[in-house]
Amino acid sequence: MISNDEIKNLSRKFDIDEATVLREYFEVLFLTNLYSFKESSKILFKGGTSLRLLLNSFRFSEDLDFTSLLENNELISVIEKTYKKMKNFITNINLKNIEIKRDSMITYLSYQEKNMKFPLNIHIEFSTREKPLTIKETILITPYPVILYPFIVHLDWEEILAEKIRALLKREKGRDLFDIWFLLSKDIKIDMDIVNKNMEYYNEKIKLEDIIDKIKNFNEEYLILDLTKFLPRGHRKIIKDLKNLTINKILKSI
Repeated sequence: MISNDEIKNLSRKFDIDEATVLREYFEVLFLTNLYSFKESSKILFKGGTSLRLLLNSFRFSEDLDFTSLLENNELISVIEKTYKKMKNFITNINLKNIEIKRDSMITYLSYQEKNMKFPLNIHIEFSTREKPLTIKETILITPYPVILYPFIVHLDWEEILAEKIRALLKREKGRDLFDIWFLLSKDIKIDMDIVNKNMEYYNEKIKLEDIIDKIKNFNEEYLILDLTKFLPRGHRKIIKDLKNLTINKILKSI
């Protein structure tokens, strides 16, 4: 278990609150244990947390997202084994209600100590609706105290970018816009074939202009409300320029 001193030191290093540091430690711990099982070769990490932990994004996250190729009973077994390994040395952590939906499986980890007013929760979702178009492996190197640095199986960055574009078009969350900008800043290109393969879920096909229009019309208030708590204090000033920065990145990539 991470010590209070380690939490305080990382909080200062990352310029973020201690609760966010503790949450990220549990995210890393879940991944470290999950990918210790051979079945996890069929579980692909994705989403904003994958960018944070594998590509050094400076946006923190409160959830873990995956695409799973396992049968439901196999996936439940891996989740429960992962939790059991965590529980062996973190007694105050609990796994809540594994919920099977039509195209996903959802659960969350909850941690609470006596001095905490509210539990610390991590939402965990495994998408089972689509087959991945890409597969990549990256070693998880982390400043958090874990025994091993595992190889993490994940979607390739172009496909994560495509999923983020789809999310941007279908919901109003500033984190999606930030993640798109971050990937573009890492010279990850928008592949419209992969984007439209993702859009097939909604029976839609889009053009690059549709993405730009969505960014132009993105609600500034939603952007601020959703993003502020996930960014280090010294980086929050980027929010006001994020729409223009992202559009410029897209135009330069054409």
